[in-house]
Amino acid sequence: MPQFILRLFHTKNNSIPLLFTLIYLLILPQNLHGQRDLLEEAYYYFLLSQIFTENPTEVESYLKKAIERDKDSVYLKKNLLSLYLQQKNFTQAEKLGKELLQKNSDDREIVFLLGRLYLSQNRPNKALSILERYLEKNPRDETILGLLFSIYLQEKNWDQAIKKLEELEKIFPKNQVLLTFKARIYREKGDTSLAKLYYLKALEILPENKNLMIEVLRFLENQQDYREIEKILLRYLSSNPEDREILRLLLGLYMEQQEWGKSEYLLKDYLERQKDQPELLFYLGLTLEHKNREEEALEIYKKIPSGTPWHLEAQRRIFEYLKKKDLESAKAFLKDLRDKGPKERGYYLFLAHAHEDIDLCETGLEIAREALAKFPDDPDLILALATNYACIEDYQKVLEVVEPLLTKYPEDAYILNFVGYSLVELGKELDQAERLLFKANQLKPNDPYILDSLGWLYFKKGKYSKAKEYLEKALSLSKIDEPVIMDHLGDVYKKLGNNELACKYYKRALEKTVHQREKFKLQKKVKNCP
Repeated sequence: MPQFILRLFHTKNNSIPLLFTLIYLLILPQNLHGQRDLLEEAYYYFLLSQIFTENPTEVESYLKKAIERDKDSVYLKKNLLSLYLQQKNFTQAEKLGKELLQKNSDDREIVFLLGRLYLSQNRPNKALSILERYLEKNPRDETILGLLFSIYLQEKNWDQAIKKLEELEKIFPKNQVLLTFKARIYREKGDTSLAKLYYLKALEILPENKNLMIEVLRFLENQQDYREIEKILLRYLSSNPEDREILRLLLGLYMEQQEWGKSEYLLKDYLERQKDQPELLFYLGLTLEHKNREEEALEIYKKIPSGTPWHLEAQRRIFEYLKKKDLESAKAFLKDLRDKGPKERGYYLFLAHAHEDIDLCETGLEIAREALAKFPDDPDLILALATNYACIEDYQKVLEVVEPLLTKYPEDAYILNFVGYSLVELGKELDQAERLLFKANQLKPNDPYILDSLGWLYFKKGKYSKAKEYLEKALSLSKIDEPVIMDHLGDVYKKLGNNELACKYYKRALEKTVHQREKFKLQKKVKNCP
């Protein structure tokens, strides 16, 4: 074995280049020893250019040495051309590119690299010239077509683009690629009706082209043309019923448009053919809920087997339903799930929050501690523990649990809020609390709970007008009647001398709260109302 081949043993990852070298040597002509030696050396230097990539000057040197030994290798020269482009050595790149193109006018890669070169030099007309010349012989080349029409789009040269497309269409009528580019040109031009026409024509030729279909769907979504989207999805699913991604898109469309009847029909049709599909069962339950058929939804959720990702989501829906209907049933459901359910992170997290939600905070604490024994560094479980400490109003414990997370997650708005609010409740380091809450508010400017914390901070600082401003905004942005926000707002109005409004908010808060500690405090406040 020649000495320069043996040296490959001393390079990084030497087994790979050595293997390819040996294969390369085996396929070389055996009777041309002089040429064989030069080609061996050429390949050796090419390998070095691929191995020692940290230094571009060295790579260039190796490639040039390889080309010296194999002067007819277009592949090596294309590698050098690509390197010149990476280095932005445009003069050398153009010289080499022109030389290559003269002898290899049909080589797509050379044309593409030269096109990129001229675009980098802001010479779009030069790029268009070589691309159009190439396409006269190779009009089906999608890569070059793509580059050509991206230049047309960039230059907003609509007329030239349409003219070129129509020329190509005469040669290749009903060509999906050409029709797609035509649609894109009209889309960029702002002619949405013609864009739609050509998009649909292109999709009609090859409806199985999923990438094109997704592009057309995005365009139609921007036009809010939901009926056309529905037609395309239904047509595709009739040929590809197993495509779950497209089924989800259609379901998403029906749910977004609140077409629950269509959603139910589609899901039941699929479930008749494919029994026990957990995801489809879950969406059927959700659909039935929206049709105010909660009892049927409940039975569907119960069919979703454990061990699937949708089982936990189903348990959440069952709990939400039972919580509204019968609190004792909700408690029994959680107890059963805790006893018999999987001992997995997601279930622990759900159970810890669910128990806090219905004022079983001591049990929530037990669950969170049990979970953290298994998953000690999980930030969500740590926050679940803190939430239950907040529920029993032990804010010193909340601080002890959450404050260490600030080091790991200094940009997490919820952690910042937790620490800031705890300091406010403890009535200490209020300036530090203000800094933390301001940062949280910058990260999540319309979060009602962060706004509530800021309002409560200013209440504690005696700045009642400012407190009122934040708390009213928090209440307006809250998706539910959050009793804590209303309680805080009541306290602010009381300080501002508006007892009537204060009592209004206390009463509303009392109606909504489930936590006994909050309820007891609110009952005392309401007792003093007129």
